[in-house]
Amino acid sequence: MNKSDLPMPLQTLLDISKVNCVKIKLSKQDNDFVPSLTSKISGMGYLPAGERYPVKTDGTPLVLLAQLNFRQIANQVDISQLPHPLPKQGILQIYIDGKDDDYLYGCNFDDYLPHDGYQMRFWQDDSLPLNIDELNKVGEQLKHLDTDCLPFDFNCQYDMNFVLHEQSCGTNCFEYSAIADTIEPLKGNDIWNYLEETLDVDDPDEHLECYDELSGNSYGQHLILGYPYFTQTDPREYNEQLQKHVLLFQIDTDDDNDIMWGDAGVANFFIHPDDLKNQDFSKLIYNWDCC
Repeated sequence: MNKSDLPMPLQTLLDISKVNCVKIKLSKQDNDFVPSLTSKISGMGYLPAGERYPVKTDGTPLVLLAQLNFRQIANQVDISQLPHPLPKQGILQIYIDGKDDDYLYGCNFDDYLPHDGYQMRFWQDDSLPLNIDELNKVGEQLKHLDTDCLPFDFNCQYDMNFVLHEQSCGTNCFEYSAIADTIEPLKGNDIWNYLEETLDVDDPDEHLECYDELSGNSYGQHLILGYPYFTQTDPREYNEQLQKHVLLFQIDTDDDNDIMWGDAGVANFFIHPDDLKNQDFSKLIYNWDCC
């Protein structure tokens, strides 16, 4: 099913909800444990001289989930076309617990905020020399760390490349209701009720095809900004404190790159727009769910 096959109100919804985001393409290679400034998943990231590598309270080093080099993003994408201002330089790092026996990947589902098993770092100045001694020491520790409790293959690292991407709102993210309420046939109407009322009741597969077409804008994609995708429920639906937050970063399950969040799940990182404008990532919200 294509967009043109959808009922006209749903075509309108896809049109009026369009925003630009950054789509991430991954390039997989062996994890060489050599620190770099490039944007990537896994591997060893940037650590300025005089700074310490993130560890848990028991001294166990955390594992780099992702490193976003904003200078690299701005060099590859016209960030002025995005709905929220990204920094023009600086390096954001997300670290998680590589020995989480509960298979929560360091996520704290009580408040989603950084804690012992999920930490972030933002280095605004990426021109400082590396703390090579610290990185070499931690690299040796990580080589012997049992990292079976990770959503990716720690023997690999994944370089990122970025392209500007136009995206419409899917039905399972928080923004959908507000946009749908501007279109009279959809206003206050559950999407499944609307599909049942509008489509051939003898063909339930058609309902699912329509739903998939509406939700497919984020599914299976690694993104910066834009609309998130969920296999379960957007946490902003039931947490009022998060309802002004926007998606900063999404890592989805990716079979080609051996990335798997639980049972084919997806991870999302949210930020308040004011914090993003002020380049304050200290309260970056981390959530993931799976089927």
